[in-house]
Amino acid sequence: MKTAHLVLTLTCVISFTCTHAKIGYFWHITDFHYDPLYTSQGDTRRHCRRADERGSSGHHRALGRFGDYSCDSSLELIESAARHMRTRHSENVEFVLWTGDIIASRYGSDEERYQAIRNMTDLMGRTFSSHFVFPVLGHLDPAPSENLTNLWGHWLPLEALQTFKIGGYYTIEQSHSKLRIVALNTNLFSVRESNGGPAQAQWDWLNAVLDKAASHSEMVYIVGHAAPGSDSRHAYDAHATGANAQYLRTVRRHARIIAGQFFGHLHADTFRVIYDNDRPVSWALLAPSVSPHREPAGASNPGLRLYKFDTNTGKVLDYTQYYLDLAAANRGGAAEWTTEYNLTQYYGLHEVSADALHNLADKLRIGSPHETMAFNKYIRAYSVKRDSSECDGACAHQHFCAITCLELAAYRQCVEAAASALAAAKRAASLETPIAVLLVMFISVLTLL
Repeated sequence: MKTAHLVLTLTCVISFTCTHAKIGYFWHITDFHYDPLYTSQGDTRRHCRRADERGSSGHHRALGRFGDYSCDSSLELIESAARHMRTRHSENVEFVLWTGDIIASRYGSDEERYQAIRNMTDLMGRTFSSHFVFPVLGHLDPAPSENLTNLWGHWLPLEALQTFKIGGYYTIEQSHSKLRIVALNTNLFSVRESNGGPAQAQWDWLNAVLDKAASHSEMVYIVGHAAPGSDSRHAYDAHATGANAQYLRTVRRHARIIAGQFFGHLHADTFRVIYDNDRPVSWALLAPSVSPHREPAGASNPGLRLYKFDTNTGKVLDYTQYYLDLAAANRGGAAEWTTEYNLTQYYGLHEVSADALHNLADKLRIGSPHETMAFNKYIRAYSVKRDSSECDGACAHQHFCAITCLELAAYRQCVEAAASALAAAKRAASLETPIAVLLVMFISVLTLL
């Protein structure tokens, strides 16, 4: 693998011994949902999914040059993202994580869908001509095949191609560091696939890879399309319950060597914390999509994420979230991707760790003015500065539950407990007595236990 020119920083400890931290970068891009049929000459009735997206006169709106909040991605939108990525830290980019859902869900025959993926692969190859791109399969992408294997063969070594062709998963051993990348096929965690032979083969392979990494003192990035847990927008299980629980057990068992988990799928900017006996032991960061459309309803501005990390240890140091104000781009006729925020600065984190993200999650419970301010920052980032709708206390608790309760039963219990507490608080507030205030305080304490 190509070794990028690296910036060297010096970290010294009190004992006057020093270690060199090699700083590198990697992109995480996800959920293109590329629609080859998109055209600004069309309208929402023909191309887009939501019937409520109409103009004030009752006629369907015309579409913008770079896309529409109720549509999948136009070619011009994706090309503008590629141009932006070429200009950022190009000499220090180590690799690119590309986490699935490359094509639009409603587009074309199998051959047409494969050709669309080929076009996107060619675009990524031109954008990152001297870098390795590590793709994973989303739930809208074709099943593993010889065609896909041949298409991505220039990025993956022979060993990776062998497992990818069979099951859509693979591992990459970095030649110049102790960091290993493990790319999962999270489609095998679905209700339909989780009890089949291919799913069990992936579990056996994953356990063997992680055991080997531990014995060789390697650190691991786990990369996939859909993260464990439930969606904060509504209570449903993203994976089969058994597969979800098995994944969490695997992460807990190997938390010491897992330096990060990276997913997409939700078309939203959020994170997850994994606990072992109530102790935060691992984390997952979910990047927002390039596609502006989000199901079942809603939209986000398109986003791209650039991580900063220690290439020796794999420790994630920070990331920069870039975004495109889609409405402004369509009005002005130019796609100006800009920095939305830096993770550590935006949330005031001293580091990126399970403990730090656990503490951040605690701040997202709306209560004090400080906590409300933290949640408002989170919810702005969640939709990439697009969604201005209100998120009340029940909504905020649902986000908190999705971040911290990744088992389905725990998530449901968390959401139901929060809903009951908020309802009781409203009833108590209507009494307008000091007893009501005490009751609200008591309920708040119970929800923290």
